[in-house]
Amino acid sequence: MIRDPKTRLVAAPALPDRIVQHALLTEIGPPYESGFIDQSFACCTGRGPHRALLAHLAWARRFRYRLCLDVRRYFASIHHETLTGLFAERLRDPQTLALIRAFLRAGGAVYRSPQAAEVFGLAADPLPPGCGLPLGSYLSHWSGALYLDGLDHYVKRTLRVKGYLRYMDDLAFFGDDRAELEDVREQVRTWLLRERGLELKPRRDAVQPTTQPTTCLGFRISRAGLLPGPKAKRRLKRLLEHGDELGHDRLVRSLVSYRGLLLSI
Repeated sequence: MIRDPKTRLVAAPALPDRIVQHALLTEIGPPYESGFIDQSFACCTGRGPHRALLAHLAWARRFRYRLCLDVRRYFASIHHETLTGLFAERLRDPQTLALIRAFLRAGGAVYRSPQAAEVFGLAADPLPPGCGLPLGSYLSHWSGALYLDGLDHYVKRTLRVKGYLRYMDDLAFFGDDRAELEDVREQVRTWLLRERGLELKPRRDAVQPTTQPTTCLGFRISRAGLLPGPKAKRRLKRLLEHGDELGHDRLVRSLVSYRGLLLSI
């Protein structure tokens, strides 16, 4: 369980499972990835958070308004049969599908643990049966990108939103008409519930002017450029305060990582 400051439950698979997951997705992943739109930035080669941030900055400089949406309990709410159906659209081998189902069942068991009940408040608000992908798994993260690929195509082909990007379950829409973006929000809300059984997080769905800075993927974004966000600053401060406890080598590695992060923007 990690609190930084949001509470998250991480369940990394054992090393043999990691090897199998990487081998599996190396073999079957490319045909799916070839259909991902350019504005989906999670997991795949040539994408990633920094490219998402640069796209966000470019759209903010071009359009007057911004709409940022976030899916509620995204990984915990991913439905196994729906996800398996997405795999089965291109994958015909029953043994490979059975392997994927086995990984999904094992990952879903994480959400039946006492830790999950505490983190997600499942006693008062339980998950539907057959749901949940654990954070910390390569298959989970890759599947998180696949699960909303249909939404990406809906946004671009049906709603025809020019300014759009997605990083996993973080969605950003840009336009020059506030009312149009508000309509997009409701259309997306309806699609998520109907097609994937997902809900948007409340109180984070207002249309805002792009002249107003925002925080995305740990960075502060304004039309002037990118800066480290509050979380990155807080982590760096904590790292420096506890540097003696980490030891010289680990502290140096961490500082080099932060240097690379800051120079990349």
